[in-house]
Amino acid sequence: MMNIQPEEIYKSFLYALHYVPVTLYVTFIPLLLCIIFGGIIALLRVYRIAVLSPVLDFFVSVIKGIPTILFLVITGLLFATRFDALAEALKLGIRAKDVNAVYLAIFVLTFTHIPALSESFRGALLSVAKGQYEAGYSVGMTKPQTFFRIILPQAFYVILPGLTNNTIGLLKGSSLVYMIGVTDILNSALKPANATYAFLESYIAAAIIYWILCIGIEGIGRGLEAYFGKF
Repeated sequence: MMNIQPEEIYKSFLYALHYVPVTLYVTFIPLLLCIIFGGIIALLRVYRIAVLSPVLDFFVSVIKGIPTILFLVITGLLFATRFDALAEALKLGIRAKDVNAVYLAIFVLTFTHIPALSESFRGALLSVAKGQYEAGYSVGMTKPQTFFRIILPQAFYVILPGLTNNTIGLLKGSSLVYMIGVTDILNSALKPANATYAFLESYIAAAIIYWILCIGIEGIGRGLEAYFGKF
């Protein structure tokens, strides 16, 4: 029977805490970018902008079908094998070794999670009844005024639960960035185990930290829902 060593869990837990900021960085920067680009994509698809909306429909369907870990591996390999040649051709004066892997992780997580955020935004916009648009137009509001004053506030409340889930999904997805050399919670928690071979304890320590962070995100999400629900 395997004996779990609490002291090794504690040691890994303390070690991994130092890298919580890295994990939060590669979670919330992609989240912000996903909100911006996902929101734009959702608007273009909901209002069926000519040419762009069919292209974006195809983009979303394709990217949704690619696992994050696969896209991460492909991007990492392409970056390692092709970036130097591209940088030299463009006379950038940098090499792959000069680029922090965190930026590559942010790019991959943003790119692979944009479709999910976009679909959440699109669903929220479609949940607002068409009569709300007509009500705005009937009192003399322009289309932009109707959207920002009537439609967006209602859609924002609808999207909050999905936004919370997407944030948690990004947080958990960030645990894959160790594959391209980024030291995050998971990767750092395993380092003490290289000497003690207490890998189970290290995984437990990492799981505890992720669980605490997820509880915090859920708490913030519920707080925002309660606040905006009043209006």
